[in-house]
Amino acid sequence: MPFSYRIVEIDDIPFKITKNLAAGFMGEYAVIGDLHLGFEEELNLNGYNVHSKTGELTRDILSLGPKKLIMLGDIRSGYTEISPREGGVLFTVLAKLSSKFEEVIITKGNHDGGLSKLTSRLENVRLLSEFVYRDIGFLHGHALPSKETASQVKTLCFGHLHPSVTTIDDNGVVYKKDCWSLFDVRLPKVRYKDSKVKYGMAFPKFNKYIGSTDIIRKNGLMKYAKLTLRLSTDLLIV
Repeated sequence: MPFSYRIVEIDDIPFKITKNLAAGFMGEYAVIGDLHLGFEEELNLNGYNVHSKTGELTRDILSLGPKKLIMLGDIRSGYTEISPREGGVLFTVLAKLSSKFEEVIITKGNHDGGLSKLTSRLENVRLLSEFVYRDIGFLHGHALPSKETASQVKTLCFGHLHPSVTTIDDNGVVYKKDCWSLFDVRLPKVRYKDSKVKYGMAFPKFNKYIGSTDIIRKNGLMKYAKLTLRLSTDLLIV
């Protein structure tokens, strides 16, 4: 696997990754992980005083260079029905992305209930279970891919995990950094007899204000995945 200091290119996973930026780039597409817009409300209900980060996160996405955007799900933070207030905030964000990018693909996450009512109002914003581009399948990652997608792609790219890596320096100081996690993936042959999937790539969360973990729970897709490499957002291989 060839690596450079500023930009990383990984064989079999044709993304370019820029130091300290939680986004991947491939052709005309920028790809980002979980957003969890509205996370502040839950924190504030528990006694915190967190000002809205929606504007900042939206500006960060709009600053990405490519013409098209793939968002790997969990656009919203809540699980409950979208309130009129939340709906207004979400639609404003989606409308801004729709104006900036020629195409916006959202792979629906487990937090994204009700989002279709908003995306359906924007012609170039599509909410999908999965999306295939070249030989890569994009999905949120909380569920297994369809048989059709698995039969077409070599690599699955997903969010959901909020992966991070923990390191300790010589003075015993602990650092936690968001990371990309790379996996060998072997889907069960009984269900996926025509599967071409060999690799998985979990994206770091795009929202730097929400939690992450270095624990990989063996459920869903992770039952069939073996971790091979962690790459922190400042491009340290762990």
